[in-house]
Amino acid sequence: MRGSFMIIIAIVALIVGILTIKNMKTETEPGVERAQTMEKAKDAARQADDATKRIQEAAKKAEMPSLE
Repeated sequence: MRGSFMIIIAIVALIVGILTIKNMKTETEPGVERAQTMEKAKDAARQADDATKRIQEAAKKAEMPSLE
């Protein structure tokens, strides 16, 4: 159970990392200011943090036995 959980966490971390890198463009496009680029990076980091929290909560629920 723990092994599969760790594999799932690793896969999700990889996906979140890839999505974060895609959202963070290191080169500025014409007309895009530095502040807008920083805001995009902050939004991507927030999305990654939210996804990680949801995964951790789901893992905790999966480990807890049902009380019913």
